[in-house]
Amino acid sequence: MLRALITLGCFGFLLVGVAACDQAAASDLQVERLPDVKPNLPAVPTLPPPPYPVTYADSSYSVYGVRKRGNTTMDTDVEVTGYITEIYQAPECADGAACKPPSAPHMWLADIANESDKTKRIAVVGYAENQKAIDEAVAKAARGAYKPPPAETGLLPVPTDFAVGNKVKVRGRFTRVSGSGFNISNGLIEYGGHETVQAAGGQ
Repeated sequence: MLRALITLGCFGFLLVGVAACDQAAASDLQVERLPDVKPNLPAVPTLPPPPYPVTYADSSYSVYGVRKRGNTTMDTDVEVTGYITEIYQAPECADGAACKPPSAPHMWLADIANESDKTKRIAVVGYAENQKAIDEAVAKAARGAYKPPPAETGLLPVPTDFAVGNKVKVRGRFTRVSGSGFNISNGLIEYGGHETVQAAGGQ
């Protein structure tokens, strides 16, 4: 019994000694505070507003908008308002020369009248079979003699008022591949009708 008490006392003495040593070591320990970390992140960029509205007050799309909403507009009938920036003209072919057949009539619309960036324009195709049909329709319209085909034929009137600079609202199918052989990855409009909103020069 005595031996057990002596052993227990020695053990307690050792614990006290160890604790005292730990306290002494802790008092000698110096904690150094590291400087605060300041994140060095770039400023959050301010995104510019879209260059043009997606749709106008009459619910027609802009050229920008019909492509922006491509997930829902592709392969559907749409109305797109824009300016005619270019109308295809078949290249001249000398008599007797072996020339490449001209493309079917087509033109390009953009959201501004003087758009030079071709990626911001959209092709409008399928409004006439060939340039001769357009020329004949324009000549007849000038004499007041042009008559649109009867409704029962299902044929569309040949446009006689297309001109570079005109602001037009075009109805048609927004698609990538047209029935007249055009294939454009970011979309084209297969013509189904139009109205001239404003003639070139604001007249």
